[in-house]
Amino acid sequence: MEKIKQNKIWITILVIGIIVIGILLAMLHQQKQNSPEAQSSSYVSSAKASSASTSVQDKNNEKAYAKKAAKMKGHVYNEEYTTWTKADFQNWSAKYLAMSESDRHKDSVSEKFGTKTAYTNSSTDMIYPLDDIANEIKQKGLPTGYYETIKSFNKEHPGFNPDDIKK
Repeated sequence: MEKIKQNKIWITILVIGIIVIGILLAMLHQQKQNSPEAQSSSYVSSAKASSASTSVQDKNNEKAYAKKAAKMKGHVYNEEYTTWTKADFQNWSAKYLAMSESDRHKDSVSEKFGTKTAYTNSSTDMIYPLDDIANEIKQKGLPTGYYETIKSFNKEHPGFNPDDIKK
C-alpha cells in the first residue's frame, strides 16, 4: 500500500512537471511569434501580396485606359486638350521665328496653343519659353508634349486616365 502511494506521488509530480514544461513551451512559442523577426516575415509576405494585387490592378487600369483612349478624339499638349493640329504648331513657329527678337522678347508675348494655359515670355526674368518651343518645332516638327491623338498620348502614358486630361 505504501508503495502505491509513493508511485501515485511520483506520477502526480511527473504529470505536473509535463504540464509546466508544456506551458513554458507554449509561452516560448508565443513569444517567438511576437518577435520582430517573425513579424517582418509576415510583413514581407503581406507586402508581396499587396504589390501583386496592385500590379494586377495597374494592368487592368492600363487596359481600361487604352480602350477609353482609343474611342476618344482630340489632340493633347502638356496633358491638356488642345484645338491645335501639327500644322497649327508649325505655322505658329514659322510666324513667331520670323518676328524680330525685340518683338518676341516683350513681356506681353504669350501663346496658349489651343489650351487654357498661357505660355508667356518674360523680359524682366529673361525667360523665353516661346523661343524654346518655336525652335523645337522648327527642329523636330512638333513640340515635346504634343500628341496628335489621345491614343498616342495613352501609349506614352499608359497609367494616366484619359478622363483626367485637362479640358
